[in-house]
Amino acid sequence: MIAGIAKEGMTFVLLRGLMRDRRHWYGFSQRLAVAGVRVITPDLPGNGTLAEINSPLSISAYADYVWAQIDEVLSEGATREVLDPVCLVGLSMGGMLALEMAKHKPNRVQQVVLINSSAANLSPWYCRFQLRSLVKSAWGTGRRWLNGELAGVSLIEATVIQLTSECRGDDFKLIQDWSHYRQQGHTSLFNGLRQLAACASFDAPVIDHGLVNVPVNVIVANRDRLAHPSCGQALSDFYHTQVIYLDDCGHDASLDKPEILLRLLLGMAR
Repeated sequence: MIAGIAKEGMTFVLLRGLMRDRRHWYGFSQRLAVAGVRVITPDLPGNGTLAEINSPLSISAYADYVWAQIDEVLSEGATREVLDPVCLVGLSMGGMLALEMAKHKPNRVQQVVLINSSAANLSPWYCRFQLRSLVKSAWGTGRRWLNGELAGVSLIEATVIQLTSECRGDDFKLIQDWSHYRQQGHTSLFNGLRQLAACASFDAPVIDHGLVNVPVNVIVANRDRLAHPSCGQALSDFYHTQVIYLDDCGHDASLDKPEILLRLLLGMAR
């Protein structure tokens, strides 16, 4: 157990990416909680517990839904009218949302941590979404299915894990678990396309409001096959901060390097 590292009362808000929900943190939120910090894992409209809601077509439109979930947790047992600021940790699309949330309510955000995120005004589309890698992952999954290696699991989830994880693409237990999540409930194709459109049009905002300057931290996986690492470097340059690289890590850093990511986040909370 890691104790005494985070600031007293620190709250981390973990935001997942495209067509993923709180279940896909896959134990990482529990690691943070064990370390002694409060963790909130909201779902985005169209995903998880909000799967029946139409996903907005712009990233900024997701913010109110997420703030409502945050405030519901923070207000439990609260004795003060003003709620403490939170640390927004966003993976991929979740990072885009974190930036928009910090732009509109900078007084509510202590800092932003971007993990393998990107922006249309900083990186070309073919770097933000490496289509060739998706085709390669789908081809590999198809071959494994033909060889009888993926019986009884979702080929979609197997492809997603193959694409987004450098270390666990062949982890059958992981594929089984995420296939079970999909059986329980998943993002519709309609909402998935709307989320993709929102991501495609997202521009990195300026979040320095003079009196309130929200620090932005950028974490990049050096073997990200979905969003090229150059996208993270572009964000780092834009926000005048140093990029932190994770070696031998894919897009889903919470799967590939949970312990290292945990130490980084707790270090930022000191």
